[in-house]
Amino acid sequence: MSAVSDEQQLQLEKQLNGIDIPPCPAILVDIQRELEKDTDQREIARLIGQDVALAGHVMLVANSPAFGNNKIGSIAQALNILGTRQVFNLVVSQLLKASLSGGASAPMERFWETSALTARLSAELARRLRCVRPDVAYTFGLFHDCGIPLLMKRFPEVRTVLAEANACEERCFTDVEDRHLGTNHAVVGYFLARRWRLPAEVANAVLYHHDYAAFDTAGLLSPTSRMLIAVTVLAEHIIRLQAGDHVYQEWNKALPYACQLFGLSLGAVDDLIEDMRDWLV
Repeated sequence: MSAVSDEQQLQLEKQLNGIDIPPCPAILVDIQRELEKDTDQREIARLIGQDVALAGHVMLVANSPAFGNNKIGSIAQALNILGTRQVFNLVVSQLLKASLSGGASAPMERFWETSALTARLSAELARRLRCVRPDVAYTFGLFHDCGIPLLMKRFPEVRTVLAEANACEERCFTDVEDRHLGTNHAVVGYFLARRWRLPAEVANAVLYHHDYAAFDTAGLLSPTSRMLIAVTVLAEHIIRLQAGDHVYQEWNKALPYACQLFGLSLGAVDDLIEDMRDWLV
């Protein structure tokens, strides 16, 4: 299912406003091709092992507390213990960070830490709610804000604009960006997701992840895209609550749509939020 017609695609391209979209790394193309063939894990391990820095990152994260302090000694072991999709997510995470971090106007370490945490929490919410595949929720949680680093390379005022959008109660988040920048991180992220050959349902969710009215537009978003958006906005809300950030308004805008999608009452969602805050500790 595609939420974007050819005519809309041309209009969106005009909104890129001079922003260059980095190409999909060759190693990621090769791994995606092998995954599509349902190949032997040994070939995927060989591909990852060809990039020493990438392999080192996968091993470091695979043995971290976030993944249970495993005693993993090789990429092949990581694939066996964590699963192909989980290792693929670690690969995508590192390649995304490497592609987007160079030349940024300000340090982005906090952004990447938050993106990784959002991805993990989105996957756990998807697992508990049984509403969408956890690995797909992880990928979307990681990618949904990936347009922000590219905006920062192009516009020095992005942080101020994002702060205004975060606090805006009435207007759509991306409308605030459009007014100041002539583009927004959802559009930029959509083209990055497309160029990196992510599934259409993920790319379309990136494009509309601040436009909750899209939930009510028949045929615009698939059920999976809607659920990805709902799960991730809830994950972000939980992370901000945990950090004591009460300025962010997105959860208030998304709440009615999310409750309906999850099939949960407000009280049940509040209970879920408290459970997930305990899970984060």
